[in-house]
Amino acid sequence: MAERTKIEWVDHTFNPWIGCTRVSDACDNCYAAAMSRRRGWAEFEPGAPRHRTSATYWRQPLVWNRKAEARRTRAKVFGPSLADPFDAEISDAWRHDYIDLIKRTPWLDYILLTKRPQVAVKFFCGRRVPDNLWLGVTAETQKMLALRAPTILDIKAKVHVLSAEPLLEQLDLAPWLPGPERNNRQSFTWVIAGGESGPKARASKPQWFRILRDQCAAAGIAFFFKQWGEHAPDDERRSDDNAVRKLGRKTAGACLDGRHHRDTPL
Repeated sequence: MAERTKIEWVDHTFNPWIGCTRVSDACDNCYAAAMSRRRGWAEFEPGAPRHRTSATYWRQPLVWNRKAEARRTRAKVFGPSLADPFDAEISDAWRHDYIDLIKRTPWLDYILLTKRPQVAVKFFCGRRVPDNLWLGVTAETQKMLALRAPTILDIKAKVHVLSAEPLLEQLDLAPWLPGPERNNRQSFTWVIAGGESGPKARASKPQWFRILRDQCAAAGIAFFFKQWGEHAPDDERRSDDNAVRKLGRKTAGACLDGRHHRDTPL
């Protein structure tokens, strides 16, 4: 929750509120819940109060916007990173406040990722999504992808994002990528993939990431490989080897088949 962020695919993180409830396998080792518990911010449990951040903190994006405008260079903001923007236990009034802030900072592009796209559909019914609000879902398995992708893509937005992190199994993105079969319906614009980090991290197979990369390349959309996580191939150059071992996040890095993939849309 600072001026700069360690998240590789954005310039800033912003948390209008903190707190959530686990809803699927991706949440099992939630870093946000662990961080919030350590710092005494909010509990990540059903019915637990969500913590709205301070008015002073809410003014930070206004500063980022002025700096971006002065540079004539757009900046990306991920947030919330410690909550789900469409958590059913958050009031629409809070969400309206956040959307108003997004509209007031047109030099910032906000990436909102949710595991509850059905709430997003209800919220945006009859409302226009600002051009600088990029909507996305997290999908760690094919089941979650099939459940969440059609719903988020029903909302008209300038950019649709898929976060496949932590990637827990092989995904097939074909039904939701640009192509004739979409019949001019919206598709994903950006795919961000990564393995899990932390002491209880589950391993991802290299081939899972290669399939995502290749599907994105064939469809002409941006692919961002964030990290291997705790587990990576012993010798990353052996592209046909699906074996991984625990190396630690920093040692594992983010090199896939000899190169970094850092593509972004627009």
